[in-house]
Parts: sequence; structure tokens; C-alpha cells
Amino acid sequence: MPKLAELRTVADNIDAAVSAAVERWKTIPEAVLIYRSSDNAWSIKEVIGHLIDSAANNHQRFVRLQLEQALIFPDYSTDNENWVNIQSYQDRPWEDLLGLWRHFNGHLAHLMRCVDPACLEHVWVMNTETRVTLFEMMVDYLRHLKEHAEQIEKMGNLKFETGYRIQDAEKRSAV
Repeated sequence: MPKLAELRTVADNIDAAVSAAVERWKTIPEAVLIYRSSDNAWSIKEVIGHLIDSAANNHQRFVRLQLEQALIFPDYSTDNENWVNIQSYQDRPWEDLLGLWRHFNGHLAHLMRCVDPACLEHVWVMNTETRVTLFEMMVDYLRHLKEHAEQIEKMGNLKFETGYRIQDAEKRSAV
């Protein structure tokens, strides 16, 4: 499949996955959204916050790599827990987080559909050993989004389908 056609498919998949997720997730109770299974684990709100951060970082890369042939840009994955903590996603209204995530992903899908094909081989230099082309990055964005969407689904299923009771989460969040 030619690269532009593949990116259109990726963009369509992002739109479809995000729209379906928003519909499924918009009524998750607050107690479930903020529940952390351990001190080191993210809540559902924090996973969405991480996905917002991912969208923000990738937006920069997607645009800047159409302006430069090579880009040395920090890889935030080494400190993404700090990004989530600094922004206090736990304290944000769920509808605001879902809306921002939905709109940001809609814009990234738009960028994929209108990318300059001459720039698809431009590279992001992560470190001395790792270089990623704009095309590879755009395709991988969908994988990352789906990976965390599945994580949220699993977190929701755990809470809704395995005997977990919402009242227990409400007790924990009140402490």
C-alpha cells in the first residue's frame, strides 16, 4: 500500500477508535476514573492524560518534521510519569479530558491526511542509535493509542466485570 494511502487508513482508524472509545467511556463513574490499583499505577484519568501528552508531543514532531529534514527533539518517555503528575489529571473533569483527547486526535488524523509526502522520510533523532522517520512515527502513533485504549478497557472491565464494586473505590477515594 502506498504510504499516503496507509496514512489515510491510519487516520481513519484513529478517528474511529477515538470516537468509539469516547462513547464507551463517557459515563464511567468518577470513583472508577480516579482509582489506582497500586501506588505506582495510573488511574484511567491519568492514562488519558498520558495520551493527551503523547498527542501534544507527537503534534510537535509531525509539524516540525515537515519543516526540517532531521529533528533532535527530546523523548519524553523517560519522564512521562512526571508529565502526568505535574498536570494533575486526577483533578480535571472527565468530560474536559475526553474532549481534549478527542479533539487533539482528530487534529492529528487531519495532519496525517494532509502531510507533505516529500517529508515522510524526515527523521526524528531520539539518540545516537535511534532514528525514526515521520512516516514510521505516524503509523506507530495508532499502535500506542490502541495499546493504552486497551489498557483503559481492561481497567474498566476489571472494575465492572470481576466483582470489583464501585462502592469500594468510593471508600478509597474518600480516604
